[in-house]
Amino acid sequence: MLGVPVTGLDDDFFALGGDSLKAAEMMAQARKVFGVSAGDVRGLTRRLLRDPSLRGFSAAVQEARTGRLDTGASAGRTDFAHEAAVGVPVRTGTGAAPRWRHPRSVLLTGATGFLGVHLLRELLADPGTRVHCLVRAAGTDHARDRVVSTARRYGAGPLDLDRVVPLAGDLAQPELGLSPVVFAELARTVDVIHHAGAQVNFIYPYEDLRAANVAGTRELIRLAGLSRGVPLHYISSTAVLAGMGAAGVRAVTEDTPLDHADQLGLGYIETKYVAEQMLRGAARAGLPVTIYRPLDVAGDHRTGAWNTATEVCALIRFITDSGLAPDIDLPLDLVPADLCAAAVRHIATHQVAGGHTYHLASPRRAGLTALADRLRRHGYPVTPIPYRAWVDELLRRAVQDPAQPMAPFVPLFVDQCGPAGLTVAETYLGHVFPAYTRTRADQALAGSGVVFPPVDAALLDLHLGRLIQDGYLPAPARRGRVEGRGLWPPAGSRTGSRSGPIRR
Repeated sequence: MLGVPVTGLDDDFFALGGDSLKAAEMMAQARKVFGVSAGDVRGLTRRLLRDPSLRGFSAAVQEARTGRLDTGASAGRTDFAHEAAVGVPVRTGTGAAPRWRHPRSVLLTGATGFLGVHLLRELLADPGTRVHCLVRAAGTDHARDRVVSTARRYGAGPLDLDRVVPLAGDLAQPELGLSPVVFAELARTVDVIHHAGAQVNFIYPYEDLRAANVAGTRELIRLAGLSRGVPLHYISSTAVLAGMGAAGVRAVTEDTPLDHADQLGLGYIETKYVAEQMLRGAARAGLPVTIYRPLDVAGDHRTGAWNTATEVCALIRFITDSGLAPDIDLPLDLVPADLCAAAVRHIATHQVAGGHTYHLASPRRAGLTALADRLRRHGYPVTPIPYRAWVDELLRRAVQDPAQPMAPFVPLFVDQCGPAGLTVAETYLGHVFPAYTRTRADQALAGSGVVFPPVDAALLDLHLGRLIQDGYLPAPARRGRVEGRGLWPPAGSRTGSRSGPIRR
């Protein structure tokens, strides 16, 4: 699978070129070839991370086949309160005060991510702003190339590269992988920090995402609080509320204290939870902090250009491939990436960073049944079936075709993730996940011209049309008529020609 020779039992998967995506593919192959249970995938992944040798992984697979897989996960539970300790001093009020309303110098993490590159484009809209982009790269040129490549892939370019300052670093390293001189200079000069970077993986356990997602956030707090109190804006996720829903909490506001991390069961979301709590501790110590929570970041609201590596896109692809949709109450809260970035920039330059949280959410969500209906109108035959039967079909097809985009997400549908006995996927169902308000976000964006669209037929059609146009979805056998518009896409039209909410 790696395309390189393996010469011995102690050869290292990651040293040979393996990464998190390859690991997910290998787990899917292991299920197909060796009959490993889907419920053991996360345990196997944990073992691979502990011992990435062929010898170690072979032993883990054999244990899984005989029902004896020991991942070491039961040795101790994560103490999330301890993990969330700030652990670094926060000093403010010395040196030049950050010009956060009209920033001239910005530090951005995550510029090679989908939302991050849209945020970069948004920050560059002010011609007087220089943006320092922290990128995991071999050097400055490589860092710049990665940013440019990301912008091109997601339709966020061209960028004014004269005002983009690439920084080859690493969130998982002390001082962000930068030299002490550069770290101190950033602390002395930047006016605001936007932290959109993270290691995103839905299979890795908390401890293997901790360095980048938790320790990296702590290093940014240290930089921001070195002397001046630089405002720190953090992109979290509404998914941190999933544990509260599993514990029976039915409704939350933007001020509801977080709780029930033990119910999350997903390492990536656990790191978001801990980072949020750490930032609130820094805010209590005097650091200017703001937290933003979108749920599912969708494509550009004008073009529909989307990040197809997401679980939502994988779900859409599986429904079209199989012709089957689960009959469940799964709400879709899709927020276009460009509008999400515009909202973050507007709030960051108009509201004091006082430790508040903003829910960047659609004014009206839609259920999975609405998505299935739009797929049928595009010409895809989609039949709803009971959820358990759908999961069985997902398991069967993932074994047959490990390259299926949903294959890496299979453990989310089979592993129980907390005391409530729910799988990760079940915690997001409408009758489990708590209702959440967006009052503070609405107030902050009033009069800004940043308007989130409802998740309606127009938004869904835009995104489905783009997925078809880009070849991510197979062309439907027949073209359906779409809300009186005729065939999709209309003759002579462009996908991005749709009218709708715009940033005025």
